[in-house]
Amino acid sequence: MRTDRPHSNSAHGTTGRRGLMGDNANGGLITEDGVVGRDQVAWDAALLANRLRGRGVRAGDRVVLSAANSAEFVVALFALIAVDVSIVLVDHRQTAKEHRRSIAHAKVEWLLCDETVPADELDVETISLGNVLSEVRLSRPVDAFADVQDALSFEPWYRRDDGLVLWSSGTTGTPKGIVRSGGSVRDNIERTQRRMGYVGTDVLMPLLPFSHQYGLSIILLWWWSEFTLVVNPSNRLDRALDRISEHGVTVVDATPSSYDTMLAIYGKRTRYHGSLASVRMWCVGGAPLPAALSGRFRTVLGKPLLDGYGSSEAGNIALAVEPDPRGVGRALDGVDIRIVDAQGDSLPPGERGEIVVRTPDYMNALLGEDGEPVPILDRDYRTNDLGWLDDQGNLTLVGRKQAVHRLGHTIYPDALVEKVERCGRPVRVIPFDNERLGSELVFVVADEQDRSPGHWRARFADELAEYERPNRVVVVPEFPLNLNGKVDIEALSEVARGRVHGDAPSIPHPERLRALRSVVEFLQSQRSQVHELLTEVSHHATVNGEIDLCIRTLEGAQDEVLKHRPRAVGGAAVFMPSNIPLYSYVLYLLIPSLYCDQISFRASSKIADLTRKLHELLSPAHKLPIHDCSMAQREFIAGPVAESELVVFTGTYHNAEKVRRQLSSEQLFVFFGQGVNPFIVGSDADLRSAIPALIDVRMINSGQDCFGPDRIFVHDSVADVFVPALCHYAAKLRHGDNRDTTSDYGSMYYLEAFADSFDYLRRNSRHIVSGGEVSIIDMHLRPTVLELPLDPKAQAAEMFAPIFNVVRYSTDDELLSVLNSPYYIDRAMGATVYGDMPEVVEFLRKRHHVTINSTLVDHDDGNEPFGGRGIVANYAALGNRRVAEPLLLSKAVAEHLGTESRRRELIGAADV
Repeated sequence: MRTDRPHSNSAHGTTGRRGLMGDNANGGLITEDGVVGRDQVAWDAALLANRLRGRGVRAGDRVVLSAANSAEFVVALFALIAVDVSIVLVDHRQTAKEHRRSIAHAKVEWLLCDETVPADELDVETISLGNVLSEVRLSRPVDAFADVQDALSFEPWYRRDDGLVLWSSGTTGTPKGIVRSGGSVRDNIERTQRRMGYVGTDVLMPLLPFSHQYGLSIILLWWWSEFTLVVNPSNRLDRALDRISEHGVTVVDATPSSYDTMLAIYGKRTRYHGSLASVRMWCVGGAPLPAALSGRFRTVLGKPLLDGYGSSEAGNIALAVEPDPRGVGRALDGVDIRIVDAQGDSLPPGERGEIVVRTPDYMNALLGEDGEPVPILDRDYRTNDLGWLDDQGNLTLVGRKQAVHRLGHTIYPDALVEKVERCGRPVRVIPFDNERLGSELVFVVADEQDRSPGHWRARFADELAEYERPNRVVVVPEFPLNLNGKVDIEALSEVARGRVHGDAPSIPHPERLRALRSVVEFLQSQRSQVHELLTEVSHHATVNGEIDLCIRTLEGAQDEVLKHRPRAVGGAAVFMPSNIPLYSYVLYLLIPSLYCDQISFRASSKIADLTRKLHELLSPAHKLPIHDCSMAQREFIAGPVAESELVVFTGTYHNAEKVRRQLSSEQLFVFFGQGVNPFIVGSDADLRSAIPALIDVRMINSGQDCFGPDRIFVHDSVADVFVPALCHYAAKLRHGDNRDTTSDYGSMYYLEAFADSFDYLRRNSRHIVSGGEVSIIDMHLRPTVLELPLDPKAQAAEMFAPIFNVVRYSTDDELLSVLNSPYYIDRAMGATVYGDMPEVVEFLRKRHHVTINSTLVDHDDGNEPFGGRGIVANYAALGNRRVAEPLLLSKAVAEHLGTESRRRELIGAADV
């Protein structure tokens, strides 16, 4: 069979791929429905091309291809190439309005799409991909032709000037139609193959939409390099890690946000630990790679993220590879990268400037208003990105270079910075929209000597043209830094905006952002030390997930506080919980330090020693006014609690009420309690997903976590399969020491919880169907499954142990009779539903944080409110008024004590 691929250095002769896939996967597509061989793809594409010609599609026609990732998308792409059409890619997730805009702009004659696209709302000749493929397969003898090679020839398309139409991101306005030749696409794929060195035994899994440049390049690389391709929906990251081990994936391609999510899943689910060793290259692109993510990934998985740089306009430009990946790597063969200053002059290695690319693969035109290609005559691609090159030619991407317009002139703020920093101090130029001027320029100077704005204005005047000079000058001791250690432009903008508009920054203590960044850096650089401490009470898998979650939460702290704008709080007193010590330290102490003048905390007696060690470990890194109060609870209430505006309590409802009644009416009391967190399995639930997810969430920290569901409701129709399968998988879990990385769970830590669990199993021994073994010597409780009767009046005691309480139900009404009981309503916090149960979900959402076909821990975001509307689960109270609602401290402070802007209004009114 003729494949029309360019020459490459891949191992084309390698056809044997053994193991889990079997022989039929060699060089084919692996989908969730099975394996599709290369010959089958070629045959289906040839048949589809023939059928499209029969429908009237002709060479040179414009055809939109819009579909989700699937083998059918690959077949459709090859068929359109074979017909020699101009292929217009549109993301299937775009709205009907955006589809209409693309179709009208590109003057499209045909739309080839799957069922995910709202075709009924589009005024264009539509061909259903699913229907037409069914037709060609059913009528195969009629459509058969002698020479499939000629039918699938790509050569004419390679010569087509408008072979591919892509769309710019639209971040600076309406997306533009980018026109690339078929030959440039082919050549860019060949350059990519030479750099990456894929071989026939590779198994690639792109977690990218095929309808974008990055994903499309992987499809064409598969065709020309003959490796095996795993087709995974780009938004189903919950399955991605499973598929790596199932199919022996060797190369993964994904965006930074996808890797961030994968790390979160990996940290929470122990079954993935040690199962990803087959991957030799973790590739990333599609967006700038944050340094924190890159460092965290290498720490957790022991391999680097291989970054790359490319665009719809030029294809792949630079790619980093082992053994010494730096930045986004070196330019591909035949591609030239220069760094230029504001005047377009080349800069030497190490100096930052705009990235200019010259590549044979550059677009040849943009679509004009009439849909016709407008040729691009300037072959220098001004990317509008900032970066720098090292001595070996490795490119590091810094970010976007944005222009503003002022007094009829186009100005680059970064170019002004380059000019005025000759005065000897760091400067940033912050633009604001101004109807008269176009832009108002505020120059912010970092000057530890605190010289006046007038001094700096005079110094700048000699360096700037009149139209470049500042409207305002703001002097600060130093620039605020974000959690990645870079100048925080958003925070700096707040400073500049406050001086311009007479406003103050929205974070009461913005200087403390640096302290939070220091903690992030400590967690990344001293991860093993933190891990060693936390595994004194928690299982290693839980600790890994907790550290990663804390890093993400700290990185989101600034945006969280800017969003809710809590006012400055004089002091806070915190009753710390008995589990998740590091996460609690972040949520209740570190982030609140951005708006609380000082914070006092009392450790739970159950982990008091560890909490003190953790504070001693972290306090030198942050140096914040956070005070460990090692005193009796009565003394803590009489002292720090009585003196604080904000009081945070984690524990039982009964104890919370005792504390709340001792507070004044002006103190905000925020209570984090307990919930049943029911896990519901419907009649149509995918048990292959539901059972592993249940085990993951119930076994967090060996079952000792408040996210664990205390009741698991399973529909009768699937219970006879669900219960034995749950018992089977729970019995396979391996016990070991908390630091044993081969173990799935450890012994229980909390003596009281162990005793309660022992007594619970003794009282309910007749309901045990699996497990139940208890070792008093080492507090080891085997994961235990019980089947309990359905009783609307029964109480679901909080389980702080590896215990699965399963309850069968027959109808939704029967289930709702339990969920609507006063006991469950009072403890409404989280709930999980697997299956299609709209009425149950609607009922739960009135009071619970509901997740569907995923667990509560999968959605845990420390910068967003969490919880339900059960009074025993959580509430915020001011005086005698209690409000049961999802809680986030910054939001609770803003809503119940007031925002920073409201505080300033009251101060202004008082001044008047």
